[in-house]
Parts: sequence; structure tokens; C-alpha cells
Amino acid sequence: DYYTANPDTDLFLTLGPNGANPFYAFMDAEGLAPGDIKHGTFDLSPEIAAKIEDGTSMFGIDQQPFMQGYGAVMMLTMVGRYGILPALPVTATGPGFITAENVDFTVDAERPVNLYLVQHAMCAWDAFWCVVENGIERAAEEMGVEYTLLGPDKFDLEKVAQLIEQAVAAQPDGLALTVTDADLFRAPIEKALDAGIPVVGYNAGNGPVVDGIDYMTYLGQDEYQGGYLGGMRLAADGGTAGVCINQQVGHTGLDRRCQGFVEALTELGIDAEVLAISDDPASSQTVISDYYTANPDTDLFLTLGPNGANPFYAFMDAEGLAPGDIKHGTFDLSPEIIAKIKDGTSMFGIDQQPFLQGYGAVMTLMLNVRYGVSSAVPVTATGPGFVDLTNVEVVESLAGQYR
Repeated sequence: DYYTANPDTDLFLTLGPNGANPFYAFMDAEGLAPGDIKHGTFDLSPEIAAKIEDGTSMFGIDQQPFMQGYGAVMMLTMVGRYGILPALPVTATGPGFITAENVDFTVDAERPVNLYLVQHAMCAWDAFWCVVENGIERAAEEMGVEYTLLGPDKFDLEKVAQLIEQAVAAQPDGLALTVTDADLFRAPIEKALDAGIPVVGYNAGNGPVVDGIDYMTYLGQDEYQGGYLGGMRLAADGGTAGVCINQQVGHTGLDRRCQGFVEALTELGIDAEVLAISDDPASSQTVISDYYTANPDTDLFLTLGPNGANPFYAFMDAEGLAPGDIKHGTFDLSPEIIAKIKDGTSMFGIDQQPFLQGYGAVMTLMLNVRYGVSSAVPVTATGPGFVDLTNVEVVESLAGQYR
């Protein structure tokens, strides 16, 4: 009746099988062929899938109900086993679009999965990454996934780009990597995508939209917001000058942290800048000490992880500075950082939940390969969260292994 009264209507959306099925009956009764009018619908069913295949429906909007059930169990398991909490109040499972290009995906829950993971740092020389790698190992073990982990012997993004090329050449079922430099890594990532290899970013990156590379999703925290909120916390009671201590200048994520910190303090009328150090603790301590000697009014310090925090603590000891003499916050957690939060040397650790980044990268690729499930959002947030005196006892036993 509606179509009889409105014959110019040529765009139809239904909200699931209970709307799609009578729509298909209407088309048959009216003698309308695929393409005469355009139709899309929410959800999927065998009937909807058949109509997508024959061109009657352009798409089904998929809320991925399998992922809703799987994800609910997974999140409760994360809390119960590892003390890992969701970073956001809403974890989106949709919308996604099922079209003629992917409607015939065959689910195979027993399919062998072989993944490659490439990251810009390794547990062997950066303690933070031990937590990430623990997450990778646990996920692979629990999900029956084989994986190969590649990384450089030191921070070297050119080497990482070569390792991504190596991973793509191995033709894995999926590729996870730190998108530490989107411009440098663009060509090898696009080579993987062109080869039909699903790709996710983890720990470092800004998501496919900002990075301008069509990988599935980025699992990590908003680095700029972490730095910005950290700066606001450090300067909540005022300050004279601030410095962001960056051990890997050129690392997109770390640079964004410092950018957020500097801009937060600038908004508050406090001078702030970036101090470049390295991953060598002794030389980094010297650089920090020299900086403080030249800039004794600096009283707000932000470090970007254990490789910055540890030489900062050594600097404080060498200078005879006591907790409270200057204000310090850091990204990430370790047993040393936890201890310094407890004794008042550090105000907070910004927790990006690295275990979840590694675990989630493996899980996301496994779900895609076996079940055709894709991430619904360009950034799958794992942080930031703040660990301070109010909650440090809760996470202390997990630091260095799961947090």
C-alpha cells in the first residue's frame, strides 16, 4: 500500500529479518527485479544472505552477535584472570556491512591460524614489552594459534620496516604490527592488504583513518589524550616549568604523548618542552641531570615508560631529591614504577593495559580468520587509565606481568 501511494520511493531500509522478509514478499508480488529499487537491511539471516547474493539487497548491517557473546565472556575472563578492565563504557561490535563481496564467508572454528607480529621494541631490552608479549603468548595458547614474533635489537624503525616486509613475504593468515611510523610502514602494510592478509595495529598507531592506511583497527590508547591528561594532573596545583622526557623521538605514539603534555601545560600558562634521551639508562640519567642543572626551575616531569622512568629515578637519587621536591608522572607500569607511586616519588602511572594490546591483537585476527568477524571501530581502546595512590594496591601484584 505504501509503495502504491508513493511510487517514487526507491530507497528502502529494513531493520532485520522481520522487516526484510515481508519486503522481499512485496517485491515478488509487485514483480520488482533486483536493481529496480535499492534495499539494505540490518542483521543477517539465510534469506537476507541469499538476497544480498542475487542483488536484491545491497547490504546487511551486521552488529556481529557472535562477537557480542564471545566478547562478553572474554571481558569477564580478562577481569577474573588478569585484572584487566574495559577502557570504555561501550565496546562496539557494529555496525559492519555484509555485501556481495563477503557474504559467502565460510566459518571454520577449527581452521589452523598462523600469525606474524612485528613490533618496534622487545621484552629483551624494554621491560614494558614483556607484558605485551605475555598477552600475545597467553592468547595464542588459549586460542590454539601459531605465531612468529619479530622485532629489532634496538629502536630502529628502518629495521622494523624490513621485518614487516619479511612477515608479508611469509604469507601468514594475519599480521599484527606496531604502526610506529605510518609513512615509513605504509608500503609494506599496503602490500599485505593487497595480498589479502588481514592487518591490525597494536600499541603504536592512530587507527586506519588518521594513519590513512586501510588496516582493520588499532588496539591501544589515545596517546595525545594520555599526555594531555597527565599534564593536567601534574599541574593541577600549579608549576613553574615542565619537561617531557622522550626515549624514542620519532616514535609517533611517544611524540603524541609529549605533544599532549606540552599543549596541556601551555594552556595553563606553564612553559614546557621535550627532552630527548635514549634507551641507555646511564647516558639518559646524565642527560636528565644536565638538563636539570641548566633548568633548575623545572618542577613537572613526565616520562614515557620504564626506559624513561628508571633513569629519572636514578637522577633523583643522585641529586638527593626527595619525594615531593618535584612532581613526576609516567606512562606505563613496572614493579619499580609501582614502588615509586607508593612512596610518593611518582604521582601516577598512565596505564594503557599492554597485556590487552597483545592479547587483543591475536584475538582480533583469530576471530577474523576463523569467523569472519571484523572490528567495528578504527580504534579499539585499551587506555588511558591512571594508577595512583587510590588504586595502586589493586594492580601491584599484576604489574610487570599483566599490567
